[in-house]
Amino acid sequence: ELLGDCRALLSQATAIGERAQLLLHGDTGVLKIAASPQFIESVIADFLHSYTQRFPNVQVRIREAISWSDTAKMLERREIHIGQNLLNAVRSDDPQLVRRPLEAMELMAAGHPSLMHGVAESIDLARLASYPLLLLDAGFVSRRTFDATCRTAGIEIRSVFESRTPHTLLAMAEAGHGVAVVPSAVRIDRYRLRIARLSHKGKPLREPLALFWDKQRPLPRYAEAFCAMLGAELFGDEGLD
Repeated sequence: ELLGDCRALLSQATAIGERAQLLLHGDTGVLKIAASPQFIESVIADFLHSYTQRFPNVQVRIREAISWSDTAKMLERREIHIGQNLLNAVRSDDPQLVRRPLEAMELMAAGHPSLMHGVAESIDLARLASYPLLLLDAGFVSRRTFDATCRTAGIEIRSVFESRTPHTLLAMAEAGHGVAVVPSAVRIDRYRLRIARLSHKGKPLREPLALFWDKQRPLPRYAEAFCAMLGAELFGDEGLD
């Protein structure tokens, strides 16, 4: 019991020290962020230009996080200020982490044109099940959601290859080995593939993205601004609640 109390006191002491530094240096410091490779590629790479113009004295250090477990560990060890993943990676009533919703991510099906002949802008989950599938592994929240949707719908899928890298799946799909199921954040246009939104009973399969941080660790002002600016860019004014 004493050990638990001591840990809590040390955590609070660290938080007080960080808060003092934030009050002293509001616009100068190091911002540490973890995000998925596809989110870095499609969103953060361009967004950093506008952010660094506003906060030129902030060094932004970005780390790749392949799965939510990677991000959660970095947040727990206080190696980062902010982590990015799907919104439902953390429950809304989680006592430790704050969630800030971003735009929604859709699941996309991408296959060689000869394999997906006749597929239009959208493909239903039931029809997708007839193809050999190239899927992200179970470490991805989006994969677990995809599997749960298939189970609920009573649809059996045939996975022929799994990877922790979406671009590997797209390369396999371009070579004609199956249909890749990847998040819409992935840059697909550079591949010679037919792309369709994945749907079920007429509704697209989508999930909102989010930023996360530790409730017990005060964010620097420039980190709060990063969240607000990114939300505004992706979500419009609705992201600035």
